Amino acid sequence: MNKNYMTYPMKNMRITCRYDEASHRKHCIDVTDGLIDYPIDDGGKDTGRDPIYCPCDEMKVTAIRGVGNSSVTNTIWLVSTSAVITPTFTDIAFMTLTHPNDSDFTNIKVGDIFKRGEIICYEGTDGATSNHIHLTCGRGSSSTWKQNSNGAWIMDGNSYKPEDVFYIDRNFTTELWGGYLIWKYLPETSYVGNPVSRNTNVNQIEVLVDNLNARSEASTDSMSYGYLKKGFYDVVAEQDNNGYHWVKVESYWIATNDGWTKMYPKTTTNCEEKLKELEESYPKLIFTCDKTGKYLIYLQKGSQLYLQ
Repeated sequence: MNKNYMTYPMKNMRITCRYDEASHRKHCIDVTDGLIDYPIDDGGKDTGRDPIYCPCDEMKVTAIRGVGNSSVTNTIWLVSTSAVITPTFTDIAFMTLTHPNDSDFTNIKVGDIFKRGEIICYEGTDGATSNHIHLTCGRGSSSTWKQNSNGAWIMDGNSYKPEDVFYIDRNFTTELWGGYLIWKYLPETSYVGNPVSRNTNVNQIEVLVDNLNARSEASTDSMSYGYLKKGFYDVVAEQDNNGYHWVKVESYWIATNDGWTKMYPKTTTNCEEKLKELEESYPKLIFTCDKTGKYLIYLQKGSQLYLQ
């Protein structure tokens, strides 16, 4: 993704409780002290345990509560490491996930960083009767909670409604049930590049995926012009940097990976190159004639004769 959009963190959206329904009403309805947030419950595709994915370029774990403590529901706080683009603001954003099981936290600690698309945890039943995730979000940072005048535990921070924080990426999330909330879809992504025909006379690379960033330099920190269209491109230059092998096509640099791209070294040459190769690598018969006459050359079966 060439821009740091904040996208919905599950592949299947099935809202089972909105922020203004059932027990969630105490979070934002008739609150006298101003402590509010806007939680939603998502049950995923079915009664199983769907994963929750990192919704932006990077998020850092700022707090974990409840693990191993039966009186406190398991919750993880995450904050973006850079500004994200949401339907209502561009800034640092936070997200909290409640109800994952203890087993989800075996390898997670405060300070860990997740990158876009990596699994953070799964729906769970810690403090709940069925598998789901209780999700809140907002602008800025959050690492704790406070109890409001209704007795509900509220995420401390500048909470926003989830439809104001997350875009829905239709290439990632299937909206089974959006809870009548007005979700906004991810803006169309720009594509660049002009694929060419397969040519065995030059080094080429094939782009296999439709989300490979076309960058200004051979660096993950450089500007992205969008995604490079799938297809074949002539290789202009190559370079190693940031743990990737980079290839320049047209005026763009792309990071290569076995699952993203495939290299095709040239396999044929023109006549002049072929002749030069033969001159340099093939053996020669050097024969000097010291008088006029006829000569016979006898070859045994299987032998070869090269004449220049």
